[in-house]
Amino acid sequence: MEMKNLSVTLLFFVLVEVIWCEGCWKEEREALWGLNSRFGLPLSWQWEGTDCCEWEGVECNPSTGRVAKLDFNDLSSDFDGQTDQNLSLSLADLVVFKDLKSLNLSYIDWVLDCADSEDFETLSSKLLRLEVLDISWNYLTNDILPSLGGFTSLKELYLSGNELDSDNHIQGVNLEVLDLSYNNFNDSDIASALSGLSSLKSLNLGYSQLTPRSILNISKIRSLEIFDIEGNELNETILWRLGLLALTSLEILDLSRNEINSFCSSSSNIINGSKLRESLQPFSSIRVLSMNSNEIVGTITAGDFRDLSSLEHLALDHNFSLDKEFFKTIGELTSLKVLSASFCLINGPLPPAGVLQLPLHLLTSMRRIDVSDNNITGQIPNKNISSVLPNLQYLNLSRNYIQGSISRDFGKMSLLHTLDLSNNHLSGEIPKNISRDGSRLENLKLSHNRLYGPVFPSLKYLEELHLDDNNLYGSIPNSFLNSSLQVLSLGYNNLVGKLPSVVGNFSNLAKISLSNNHLEGSIPTCLFEHQPLLYLDVSNNNLMGFVPSFVNASLRHIHLSNNMLSGLPKRMFSKRSSIIILDLSYNEIVGSIQDMMEDLAHTRLNIFILKGNRFTGHLPEQICQIEDLSMLDLSYNNFFGPIPNCLGKMPFENDDPVMLREEINGFIRPKNNYATILTPNTNEKAIFTTKKRSYTYTGSILAYMSGIDLSKNKLNGSIPSDLGNLTRIRALNLSHNDLIGQIPASFSKLVQIESLDLSFNMLSDQIPPELNQLNSLAVIHPSERANLLPLMKAAMKEILFFVDLHC
Repeated sequence: MEMKNLSVTLLFFVLVEVIWCEGCWKEEREALWGLNSRFGLPLSWQWEGTDCCEWEGVECNPSTGRVAKLDFNDLSSDFDGQTDQNLSLSLADLVVFKDLKSLNLSYIDWVLDCADSEDFETLSSKLLRLEVLDISWNYLTNDILPSLGGFTSLKELYLSGNELDSDNHIQGVNLEVLDLSYNNFNDSDIASALSGLSSLKSLNLGYSQLTPRSILNISKIRSLEIFDIEGNELNETILWRLGLLALTSLEILDLSRNEINSFCSSSSNIINGSKLRESLQPFSSIRVLSMNSNEIVGTITAGDFRDLSSLEHLALDHNFSLDKEFFKTIGELTSLKVLSASFCLINGPLPPAGVLQLPLHLLTSMRRIDVSDNNITGQIPNKNISSVLPNLQYLNLSRNYIQGSISRDFGKMSLLHTLDLSNNHLSGEIPKNISRDGSRLENLKLSHNRLYGPVFPSLKYLEELHLDDNNLYGSIPNSFLNSSLQVLSLGYNNLVGKLPSVVGNFSNLAKISLSNNHLEGSIPTCLFEHQPLLYLDVSNNNLMGFVPSFVNASLRHIHLSNNMLSGLPKRMFSKRSSIIILDLSYNEIVGSIQDMMEDLAHTRLNIFILKGNRFTGHLPEQICQIEDLSMLDLSYNNFFGPIPNCLGKMPFENDDPVMLREEINGFIRPKNNYATILTPNTNEKAIFTTKKRSYTYTGSILAYMSGIDLSKNKLNGSIPSDLGNLTRIRALNLSHNDLIGQIPASFSKLVQIESLDLSFNMLSDQIPPELNQLNSLAVIHPSERANLLPLMKAAMKEILFFVDLHC
């Protein structure tokens, strides 16, 4: 008998081993591969190996090896543009995942196009353990709502961004979290429709076009602890007329971006503080209250919130004209941990006049204060900050008009991890005790002030140091070598010295910005070789020697302009390199760019600027292999020969400007790594000449800009007619060369052109009449010999067109 039991046990383990020997169950792995293959294998590079538990978007139960979580939202960007949009996912494909607890199908509407209530009923009958379902942003309608009640174990349901528009009842006795934001419940009684959800703790109805009727009966959901109605058109009457008073368990209430803007008395525009207090009194259990962007005007004070005895977080951002009197009674909010009142146009001086008046007793609970982007003037109190706010961890006073010196008392705040005093009028030296032993300061931002003196030694825990645009002098301390810095920004100062002994051994740095100083010497390769550095800006210094090789670097943003660099390395990049911007403008670099073009061919470079050097030779056709190029500036060099025809076959268009904008802002998604990397505080910019002026392009504008500037060279031959295929380009400058022949009639296809400069060449007098189609042409500067009458119909718009043919 024992032998029989032993045999059965061994057989069981053998079967389990066969089914689960490769980290996940065979049937589930095959099901995932089946889904992947149906959509053209967009996930092949992420779903490698046989252990599906290690694949992106897949998590398994460590005990059973079965798939417990599927997150297709994380992978949706990999599907986009790579699949047959006529295909759709049958929810029946998911029934094999019997132990699934969390399923995210958000933002893949093309997958769920054909899903209906029967599909969800089938899925609910099989996925008996599903606790979390996210089908947001899929254009689903009310028809699916009844079928969702079949998920008997469901605790969290996310339906935001669909096309729900009625008060159909949603079933689910165990449901605790429900997100219905970004739907349309205008004039529906959605609150009553949800009244059967007796376990509901969190409800999000943000941006759902609510009216008073929509939440008139919200008090029926007595279990509610979190209620978000941000972004509707509700006014202050909701606080005392709509039954909110019965939500005695409510802890988090978000009223942001509504029309709560008046608690005024009948005879004036001054807010009646007692009326506000009366409205808030029933919410004694509230811990977090957000009233951002309601345009509250008049005089209210922090004391008007004192009846909220449990209040820990108060957010009043973007309430323009919030009065400075607000801060006088801040000491009455003894339980407050977080105060945020940025962008409120608070006017007035700091103590002793009243704004941010330090209370007489300690605010031991306060952890975070943000009053940035106001009009606060005066000086920071020199004493008692550390005593009154002994546990403060975050302080942001940036973008105000604060004067005077930085208080030494900040150095005594042992728990402070972020101090942002940037964009003010502070002067004097940075207190030396701010970098004392024992300090836990991680983020220090003092940029754009009038501070002077040497740079202080690095702090042990410091991760971000922003001191740019001050009057600091001396060299960068060698103590930075052994720091935890991830961001070092010291641009626009008066720093001197050489780079090698300053930044050679950084192991954590993602960004270095040292532009506009007086740094000398060469650029050491140890600065970035085998380092995680992604952003380097040493422009506008006195650096000399060759541009270093970036073969072993991870850099994506390279700014070396306005130095005295004189040559290029034989090998500059590797096939693994992935560059967003390379700016070598205004140096003294000589020779050909042939080798560099071969290296750049596979780097996915977007912005390439070589303006103002001494490059010579033909323009190599390898430049056309940089398929992601959107801005090319080779002006003010000595290139000669013809313009490559292949330039007209390049897109010079950002296929995904949103993603490029994210990369410009520092969000990076490597080629062979799913995880997104963030380069902190990367506000990328590029200078490009258009309409006869140099413009600095940043952010979204930079992501959408496209242009070619080959002016001020010695290019000859005719203008390739293929350039007319650049239908999305916004600027084209071929001026000041030796070009001959006709202006191509194909230029009539440059429908997005904003600046076309062909002046100072030897082109024909005749301008093709087809250019009449360029309706964006505006101010026409004629050559003395040019017949411009065919173009006059296109005049008086927004764009400049320069055709100085023979000058």
